[in-house]
Amino acid sequence: MFKDKIVNLIIAVVNITFGIAVLGLFFRFMFRLFGANPSSDFVRFLYDSTNPLLSPFRTIFEPYVIDNKYVLEFSTLIAIAMYLLAAWLIIELIQYINYSGSTYRTRTVVTKE
Repeated sequence: MFKDKIVNLIIAVVNITFGIAVLGLFFRFMFRLFGANPSSDFVRFLYDSTNPLLSPFRTIFEPYVIDNKYVLEFSTLIAIAMYLLAAWLIIELIQYINYSGSTYRTRTVVTKE
């Protein structure tokens, strides 16, 4: 019982951590797509905080610029997909370890003849 609570807590932490990362990347994608002002404090904070998350994927595709203002970042979409996949795999691994490590009780049924 205590072990299940720990496992659920770990899964919740993984979900929250990756959820915040993916949400930040999603807002970055939308702000770049709709040409948000990069000198705005909030937009600058969002870009600065998501840059480390995006750095492994930045060189996969070049951003597609429309009218020198609107930017379509395919690398951000790939980063979102990869972080979602990583979160899913981590949760599946945690559940597999929890499932395989649990003990099973066998019940013996005695019938009278």
